[in-house]
Amino acid sequence: MLRFLIIFVMLLSACADRVASPVVPAALDIGTIRNVFVGTTRAEDPPGTFSIKRSSNLSLLQVKVSIPPDHKFGKISDGLDKPKPDRDFVIAQRHDFGTPDQFRNALNLEIKKVNAPEREVTVFVHGFNNSFADSVFRVAQMANDLKLPGSFVSYAWPSRGNPLGYQYDADSALFARDGLQELLYNVQRAGTERIILVAHSMGSALLMETMRQIEIAQPGWTSRNIAGVVLLSPDLNVDVFRSQVRAFEKLPQPFLIFVSKRDIVLKLSARMRGEKVQLGNLSSIADLGDMPVQVIDVSAFEDRQSGDHFVTAGSPALGALLSNIGRLDSGFVRGRSGVGLSLPGTRRVYGNASELTVRLPDK
Repeated sequence: MLRFLIIFVMLLSACADRVASPVVPAALDIGTIRNVFVGTTRAEDPPGTFSIKRSSNLSLLQVKVSIPPDHKFGKISDGLDKPKPDRDFVIAQRHDFGTPDQFRNALNLEIKKVNAPEREVTVFVHGFNNSFADSVFRVAQMANDLKLPGSFVSYAWPSRGNPLGYQYDADSALFARDGLQELLYNVQRAGTERIILVAHSMGSALLMETMRQIEIAQPGWTSRNIAGVVLLSPDLNVDVFRSQVRAFEKLPQPFLIFVSKRDIVLKLSARMRGEKVQLGNLSSIADLGDMPVQVIDVSAFEDRQSGDHFVTAGSPALGALLSNIGRLDSGFVRGRSGVGLSLPGTRRVYGNASELTVRLPDK
């Protein structure tokens, strides 16, 4: 079984140059354009290309991502070093900021383009096995497919972008904590009314570690400045998660954890560690009962392309439900404690934690 899982994960990635992320200006007139602000601790090597190498400096930039005209929900076609704008996701424009002030001013202008109720910033932290382009394309795809309001920031930490680079990525996630902390401070200073944090897979471990170190340095900062946290398929040990939460004066609310018992990647991750489960494929919320978290079980939905590891972004059925409710409830957008998603399913409460097992929509 373990051998099968390893082979499957290896097949999830193509054996091609995934570092290349060429800018194709012609795509501005072809696809749907999404603005994505980016903070990255990847080193530029060669200049203009963000490599797998780690940098102690946080680079700040803005890209315009072109989504191809025939795009289908959850699908990202990446032409790698030779993208075709009529078929692939493409970086159509890139602007590097020379100073954090320039980044904050540009983000502030972006925030003010929408009405006050939607003046929020979603910061996305990608997971294991991602290139620079993967991270910004995923933000654009989710914003487009789930009809998310507001402005978007991607934290592109130095993943190797290779299914065999798991340990490199785990080390990079620890390395990248200070850069994410600096990025969050810059987003907060840009003048947004709400910041929503979304992390996937190993990015959840990075996000939790970063919030923990912020809480140690400035108790209460996250609950004062973060309007909600969403962990998608978190590749994070349950005991480690519990120890991280203990550092918080108050956990940001609402705090959502999307899990799936079908997640092949997390099964492999747990097996590699000698564990049965990770937080993202937890079968019972009993271990989280003393925490004010909401667990959303999406095991009923499939995304075969990711091995059921990114169902929220890749399942058309689940995506239809999420987009039909206008993303997260208005209560979630305003950071009201105890408000979750208006989704069909079975709800139960265990101590301070709640769980929603989402069912497939009626045909």
